[in-house]
Amino acid sequence: MCGRKFSDESLSWSMYREQLKLFTAPPASNFAPNYNIAPTHMVPVCFMEDGEKVLRPLRWGLLPSWAKDVKIGYSMINAKAETVEEKNSFAPLLKAHRCVIPVSGFFEWKRKGKSKQPFAIRRQNGEPILLAGLWTQNRMLGIDSYTVLTTQPNDLMAEIHNRMPVILEREDVDRWLDAAWDEAQGLAIRVQSDFLRTYTVSSDVGNVRNNSPDLIEPVL
Repeated sequence: MCGRKFSDESLSWSMYREQLKLFTAPPASNFAPNYNIAPTHMVPVCFMEDGEKVLRPLRWGLLPSWAKDVKIGYSMINAKAETVEEKNSFAPLLKAHRCVIPVSGFFEWKRKGKSKQPFAIRRQNGEPILLAGLWTQNRMLGIDSYTVLTTQPNDLMAEIHNRMPVILEREDVDRWLDAAWDEAQGLAIRVQSDFLRTYTVSSDVGNVRNNSPDLIEPVL
């Protein structure tokens, strides 16, 4: 699964514009870094609106249009790419509610006996990671929210966890957002191991109240 992410100071408006080919700046074009993005946090998400790509903060943890309680979102932070067409909460969103979540990287935990070691995962070339997701509007709650698609791990990630997020190449963003689902679904696959690098980080990341640059620094 993907349960924590991070966005460092490199994710400025100019970086969002370059990675996502955006032309219109959002109302707040400089988003503050978040070194410990957890479910319920608001983060910048790119999606199509009236035929144009937009970037707006959405809440992590999908709240389907029928949901009356925000707690449902905790069980919908991820959606399995292999079964997304079979789930009533996700299938209606595949046609026109796909999104991209740009982050600097994400965290995952590897079990070691009775404890777990957290790892940070970044792109090998240092560029942002573009996560594939689905988003929706819940008018009853007045909240726009999203979920991250996950898939089977590549060899690198398999050493840490049995799932990983679906990661897009920059040149595939437009196809993921705006192509017919029959064409876009082929992008919901795992990236090659050499696309990513991993390193151990402090266990302090396990506490959502912690949020500082130290959390994404490597530790021995």
